[in-house]
Amino acid sequence: MSLIPPPFTAPADRRGEASLPLRYEDISQDGRLSCRSMTHALGPTLWEKVLVNHPVAAPLRDDGIVPILSRLSAVSLEGPIGFAARPRTKGAFALVRAVDAKGRPRFRMDMSVSITGVLGRTHGPPPPDAGKALTLGHVHAEHVLTRPFGAVDRRRVDALPAGIDVDRDSAWREPEASLELPDGARWIDSGFTRDASVTTFGLGHTDSNQHVNSLVYPLLVEEAALRHASRPETARFAHHFELAYRKPFFESERVAIELRAYERDAAFGVIARCVDVSNGEARTFGRLELIA
Repeated sequence: MSLIPPPFTAPADRRGEASLPLRYEDISQDGRLSCRSMTHALGPTLWEKVLVNHPVAAPLRDDGIVPILSRLSAVSLEGPIGFAARPRTKGAFALVRAVDAKGRPRFRMDMSVSITGVLGRTHGPPPPDAGKALTLGHVHAEHVLTRPFGAVDRRRVDALPAGIDVDRDSAWREPEASLELPDGARWIDSGFTRDASVTTFGLGHTDSNQHVNSLVYPLLVEEAALRHASRPETARFAHHFELAYRKPFFESERVAIELRAYERDAAFGVIARCVDVSNGEARTFGRLELIA
């Protein structure tokens, strides 16, 4: 849990629960729920059940303010599970005010979701203790409030609409902070290495926010980390990732992944930069860990 911020509490009107729909590919062959699939819990738990009709939604929408994902992290914990029994989710959201290095107020919508399930198996005889309650994992998401479709001089949100109050204050965190070495880890590499693979983004990578979808990056980093690890017995499953987004990529642009490896307990980890091939600009920063 030290890899991501701990779950937070919130008033009842800012909490939600749901059943998490699963796709067959969300569960690995040994029954673990992937981190990437966990992030979809934000939708049914909070966006669709709580925020759609919440009193803060209309004033933000009327002012052209949209929560744009700026940091996303997840950790996969217990298993195995079977496909038939849907996991359950509980989560909360909070409005946060932070002050950046230039002394400007910045506003976020933070979300925290925990996912539980039961011990099981999709095929074959049930495992011992089948039906035992499991903590499958946790997801933390931060969204910067901005006006992405407004005039350039109005995109930054300097104040919330009247009647909307923040829940708490927090230190501002730059995206590059996701490159920091986790507690208890040690570097393997002395510096960054660029992965040999380059990805050209197409429309299938994008979403309605008019840029590459945030969930495209975790898979790119995971695949690059697997190539970098060359440890088939001990670096097999991505049990954790964190990504922080400074600037989006767009359709037709090309991205390369730059990695620096570390070890933490039994995990093989990388910090990663997603770099625009055309100019070397790093736009997304993150961390990912592989375990046996």
